[in-house]
Amino acid sequence: MGNSNRSTLTAADVMTANPRTCSAYSTILEASAVFQDADCGAVPVVDAGRPIGILTDRDVALAVANNPDLGNQPVADFMSKEVISVEPDASLEQVATMFGQHGVHRLLVIDAAGQLQGIIAWGDLAPHVSEARLGRVVGEMSEGA
Repeated sequence: MGNSNRSTLTAADVMTANPRTCSAYSTILEASAVFQDADCGAVPVVDAGRPIGILTDRDVALAVANNPDLGNQPVADFMSKEVISVEPDASLEQVATMFGQHGVHRLLVIDAAGQLQGIIAWGDLAPHVSEARLGRVVGEMSEGA
């Protein structure tokens, strides 16, 4: 992006719009197919378009050892149920603050009606913030982990 005025960018400008999703009843195998097909590391879990959780490739990897029949189990058993989100018009400063405060690597973008609009990975934001801000957020994320 050639926009040198970082302060005018919003969450909507850096998010991946209309990300692939699954339901709480989807199987881990189905969610894993989304990881592969969409080349992503996180799948928002929705109920009628409203985010109720998020499943990451890390969630699945950590569950494999204790669940030999993992592929047929429902996403609801392994997803993170705490949805950390921002509104589409949130400033990138607000987005960066949310990453730091919650120690997460992905934020969901949810509109005023509660509907999923997109997802922002930490890597989507990093090119748009100053090195000083980047350092502060990474430090906050590490403290929260």
